[in-house]
Amino acid sequence: MKAVFVVFAILATVLGICSALEFDLVATTEIGGGRRCLSQWLPMDTHVRVKAKVLPGFPGQKVNMEIHDDSQHSNQYGARNQVDDATFRFDTQAHANVIVCFQNVLEANMPNDGRSRTIQFKMESGAMAEDFHKIQQEEKLKPMEMELRRLAMTLDDVQDELQYLKQRESTLRDANERMNSRVKTFSFVSIAVLVGVAVYQVFYLRRFFQQKKLI
Repeated sequence: MKAVFVVFAILATVLGICSALEFDLVATTEIGGGRRCLSQWLPMDTHVRVKAKVLPGFPGQKVNMEIHDDSQHSNQYGARNQVDDATFRFDTQAHANVIVCFQNVLEANMPNDGRSRTIQFKMESGAMAEDFHKIQQEEKLKPMEMELRRLAMTLDDVQDELQYLKQRESTLRDANERMNSRVKTFSFVSIAVLVGVAVYQVFYLRRFFQQKKLI
């Protein structure tokens, strides 16, 4: 039993890896300038947690933040001005890239001397976005039970993503088969047209030479 738990714990650790980013964003007075966007593709109905922290810097800078996706509906998931320490939680509304954009705006009458703010960013999705500490307290779970719950939710996320990829592969395969069928039909039509034109040219030239009494 202990060995099985160790394997589960290692698998949960591997599946639960998430990356955090830290970068500097230069302030600017230009419209749309001083902007940096980060994105991650996520399936629909995925729970997401986005954390952003702006470290102290030179005065006269204001970091704004917005979250949306690139689906046809351009779903908006959140926005905030003058971000210091913000956390957003939401469920995705479409299979699309979730895009988080930051803009560092230089306040009026401040010199454009290249000053910047450091931003710490982290996006978690699926099981990693859940508050397991809260779940453990509410359901009074033991540590082993909590790790098993975390692993089960992570495996559910993997299964859901594999199911979506399977559906996507099936859709692309059907589209490819339809395209192949159209190409085959077009090829047959092209051959028929070429043969028809060749036969017409033969009869036309034969009649022309007969009229000219050359044959």
